[in-house]
Amino acid sequence: SLPPPPPRTPADVWLQIGHIHELQKNFAGAMEGYQSGLADDPNHTKLMQHVAWLKLQDTPFANVVEATQLLRRSSELDPTDAQTWYLLGRCHLAAKNYTNSHTSYQQAVYRDEKSPTLWCSIGILYFKIGQHKEALDAYSKAIRFNPHMSAVWYNLGTLYESCRQIPDAKDAYQHAIELDPERQCIKARMQGIARLAENPHLSVEEVNRDLPSYLDPVVLPCLDRLTESTAGDAAASQMVIAAMQQDSGAAVAAFAAAAAAA
Repeated sequence: SLPPPPPRTPADVWLQIGHIHELQKNFAGAMEGYQSGLADDPNHTKLMQHVAWLKLQDTPFANVVEATQLLRRSSELDPTDAQTWYLLGRCHLAAKNYTNSHTSYQQAVYRDEKSPTLWCSIGILYFKIGQHKEALDAYSKAIRFNPHMSAVWYNLGTLYESCRQIPDAKDAYQHAIELDPERQCIKARMQGIARLAENPHLSVEEVNRDLPSYLDPVVLPCLDRLTESTAGDAAASQMVIAAMQQDSGAAVAAFAAAAAAA
């Protein structure tokens, strides 16, 4: 039989409180939860990842340098965690340090070679440095592991478009828009494809001047850490159910009570 899961710590509970706030885009509440957890356990690598992710995004806490420092510390504490290496690669990419980004992504691949999010980001790196064949290979792997990510289909479309492979680009954008029909940049790309077909003299850059050349995959680590560490705990199950139903008030209250009791 499997060994019993480790007990839930106060820092683990603060992680879940912060994460629920993050899912609701309450970034101040998320950061408060994560920092409360780090105050209890300064070496909690998952909390470091979440704080770094907030600092990597377009939030009031954005600071790529601080995010990189946190993730380097996290990688020293637990070098086996693919998520840390992946986020470190994202930091280096944001700083246009492409060599270090590639190195970090490679470390992540060694530890989690079937992550579609990782392969999508590797494709973006190769696209940015003009290695289109390698970008195509990476996007293809991402799609093989998860064909339901609109971002990777969009990125595949922009790659094909940059190579003037218009029919292939149109097919990729069609997949993207089926998965994310409200995303305006995908609709605009489809319209641009039609313009290019009607006006072959136009350049891809002219048609798509104001559109993103790629979409970053979204990283939202799930709540599996809590469910693994509290298997069979009825109160924890209620917390997870509340969170999954996006009843943030009930979920945060339940987690806060658990944090106080832990």
